[in-house]
Order: sequence, then structure tokens, then C-alpha cells
Amino acid sequence: MNNGNPSRVGRRRRRAGSQQGGSPGHRRAGASGTGYSGKRRAAGATGIAIPLPGKLNDLELNKLHLAVAGAVGLVIAIGVSIVLGNLPDGGAGGADQEDAAYLYAGGQALPEDFADQHPSLVEQINAELEARYGLTPSQLYDQAARPDGLRVVLTLDKAMQEAAEQTPGEAGVVAVEPGTGAVRCYYGAEKATGTDQVGASAPHPPSSVFDMITAATALEAGASIDSWWSDEDTDVTLVRAVRESHVGAMDAVAQKYGVEDVLGTAKAMGLRTIADGQGTVYDLETGEYGGLDAAGFGTYPVSVVDMASVYATIAAGGVRAETHFIERVIDTADEEVPADQDIATDRAVAETTAQDLQFVGLGEAQAIEDRDFFGVGADYHGETTQTWFVGAIPQLSVAAWANGEAAAEGGVPLWRNVIDSAIEANDYEAEQLPGASGEGEDLTDDIVGDDGQIDPDSAYCEANPDAEGCGGATSSSPSASDSPSADESSSEPEPDPDPTSSEPEPDPTTPSEPDPEPSTSDEPCNWPFC
Repeated sequence: MNNGNPSRVGRRRRRAGSQQGGSPGHRRAGASGTGYSGKRRAAGATGIAIPLPGKLNDLELNKLHLAVAGAVGLVIAIGVSIVLGNLPDGGAGGADQEDAAYLYAGGQALPEDFADQHPSLVEQINAELEARYGLTPSQLYDQAARPDGLRVVLTLDKAMQEAAEQTPGEAGVVAVEPGTGAVRCYYGAEKATGTDQVGASAPHPPSSVFDMITAATALEAGASIDSWWSDEDTDVTLVRAVRESHVGAMDAVAQKYGVEDVLGTAKAMGLRTIADGQGTVYDLETGEYGGLDAAGFGTYPVSVVDMASVYATIAAGGVRAETHFIERVIDTADEEVPADQDIATDRAVAETTAQDLQFVGLGEAQAIEDRDFFGVGADYHGETTQTWFVGAIPQLSVAAWANGEAAAEGGVPLWRNVIDSAIEANDYEAEQLPGASGEGEDLTDDIVGDDGQIDPDSAYCEANPDAEGCGGATSSSPSASDSPSADESSSEPEPDPDPTSSEPEPDPTTPSEPDPEPSTSDEPCNWPFC
């Protein structure tokens, strides 16, 4: 499927405040969480080094760049698969689990220095172990002290985790499996930066990647993807507003539905916490949002793991699954120990809403192994430049974030490295996304002036010249009947209103014909997968 590319970096303006991931303000937002998954308390990139041209704001990647990125990612993935193939158990999925307290999803033991490299991640795993199983690390396998102890099989995929950990600097990536909530890789440069850059303790301003949540709010309220919104000196459809990162239009959407509705949608889709400009973290479960403003959603920091979960919900057709790190707990006979608490799943948004969001973010199919994906890229300019790329194929959602020097390459190489490694290691089949649902009402309220009219020179009126409010159809009746020529003659004014009054009735239906134009593939495709 080739529907052009919406997955370009958002040119979001610098807003008030200078939230920075890993800054003192973010670290003081909360201590490292000891809770589990979505119930974790608020608490404080790995990619191949592909030289990218120019500054991020001026960046254009062509197919040659993608071919290089894909080739390098494929080489890495093949190398990882060869290593896995040489393991004693034949790689992931072997029936025999190794003897260790913590294992990858395929049964291989974690590296001995894993806890030193990922202290916050291990803390989250142990918190989940206690919350779901009522177990503590003191009950797990130890070769000397507890050879008959239990073993924890994690959701982490060895090939993907190793691919994620290749990025130096201040960057991070999380991959979540749609429909199950299983975290397949989790890397936050913790050893390099002193803080888990993808967890709740170090949220980052999401810029345009938050726009999918705002758009979901409008769709859930009955708007269509072809509803129109004002963006300062132009009008755009919801599709274009998200694809081209029109800040004013997305702010208008958020302001129409309000902070409470937008954050209610965000919570349903998997966002657990959000911080304000002062670094105060709000747990969305409480429903208390402080002084958050609807026009500031691109600047309010959120965690990378939460954004991976949100896009996983979209990929799963609107079904949210609680993110988790433990696949199962097994005893010495490899028998599974039952959990006290199952993983929660629920419908977050309608299937048609998820379908439309997939279409809004649809990327160029040729970009990754001729398969459909959706995603949004963004940058944020504060004290330093931060970049994001969050996107998904049907089998995997990946959120990548980078800051400072690491941001110069953007989030795309990091995202591609994980996606390519996942496809190679797990043999994911290419699946076609369904396309737009056609549901919802084509709203125009936001572009109508105080006089009830729409600027005849607007993009909407250019696309819908006969629409009500654009000077055609019903708006032409009064101008004809009130004209001087009609007033001067009492015997001939009747024919003038007759044709104008008889034709306006079908005219208001005409906008439905040209409306789909803004969401077609005729739009220029500039970044990053063209």
C-alpha cells in the first residue's frame, strides 16, 4: 500500500518553558518507581550511526538514505540471528530454559551485568514480580544458595534488546507488542546518563507525537478525519493537521474538546503520567490535571514507554493491554507458576478510530520491507533539541527518543534498527493496514467566522466552492435578492430568487465529494520515508 508519507518530523514551534528530558526538573519529578507497569509511581537511543544530511529541521531523507539504513539494520539483525543460532539451545524459543534467575523470552539467561546496566528496569521487573505473583527476588534461582529456586521468563526479546542497546549517548527506545502489552525491548541509556531515559522518572516533551491522542479524542467525539480546522492563516483537515504537524490546528482540536477529554483518551490508550512545565508529574488515574492547558500538550513531558503503549493500542485496533515485563514464572521442572494477577486488557477507542489513526499516520510501504506501518516523527526545541519517532507495524509498536548530540540523527535510525531486527528475528509477515473507515462528521465549525461565513479564499472554500458559507449555495440567495437591480423593478425580481432558492438545497451535500482530497496521496512526500 502506497499512500504517501505522513510520517515526517513535526515543525512544532518552541513553546513557553524549556522542558528537557533528564534535566534536574525531570529527575525531581519523582523517585524511581517501585510500583508495577501502569500502576507504577511517577518517577524519574539506540540506533546505528547513519550520517544524516543537514540539520533536523531541514532534513529530507530519500530512498537512498533509507536503503542504506535498511541495509545496515539488516546486517545487524542477521549478525544477531547468527549469534542466536549458535547458542546451545538453538536460539529463541528453545524448550529448555537456562538456569538463571531471569531469562529472555527465548529462555536465554540475561547477561551477568544486566542489573548494573539497567537498575531501574530490574526494579520495575521485581515490582511486577511482587504485584502479580507475590514473589520476591529472594525466592528465585541462585546456583549456590537456591538451585531449586524459581526462574522468571521476561517478555524481552534477546535480539531486539541487543539491537536497542547499540545506541550511545542520551537516547532510548521501547518496543511493546500490540494486543498483549509485552515489552519486547527497553533501553534508556541508564548507565550512560544516570537516569532511565525511557521511564516515568525522565519524561520528555512529546511535540507532535502526542497529536495522535488529540486526533483520537476528536474521532471518538464523532468528527471525521476530513473535518476542517483553522491553523492561523490557513485551514486544514484533521489528516493534514497531524501529518504536517499544524500546531494551531491541533491546539484548536484540543481546545474544542478540553483537557479532561484529551487526557481521558490518553489514559484509555495507555498514557499513565504527564508532567507540567515545572516538572510536577500527574498520575492520570487520579483525574487531577493541575493547571494543564489544552494548547500545551506538545510541551508537557511524557514517558517513552507510555508513548510506545499508546501506539500499540492503535496498532491493536483500539484495544489497550497493560504493559508488562514478565512472560511467566517457572519452577525447576519448567512448569509455569500461576499468577495472582492477570494482565488487564480493555477497549480504549473504537476500532474505526484506530483504523483512521493508522491511516492518518500511514507511511510509505517501500520504506520497510514493503510492508505497511504508521508513525509520527517530531522534534522539540528547548535548551537542547530532542527528537522522537513513534510508529508501529501490526506486530510491534516502537517509540524512539534522542536528545542533545544523539538527536542530530533523529529518532528514525534508532526506530529502524529495532523494527528491522524484530522483523528479521521473529519473521513477522507483512500485513496490510485497512485504510480510512469513512466514519464521522466533516466538521467545519472551527473555520466559520463570527458572521457565519467562511473565508472564500480559504483552502476549504477552494476545495468546496459551492459549500454553505463560502459564497456559493445558500449564501448566494441573499446577495441576489438584495441587489439594487432587484429593488428597482417590482415585476422582475421574482425570477432572480427562484433559481437561487431552488438550487441551494442539494448544494450543501457537495462538500462530501471533494472532502477526501486532502487525505490522498497527492500531497508532497518529503520526510522521512520517501
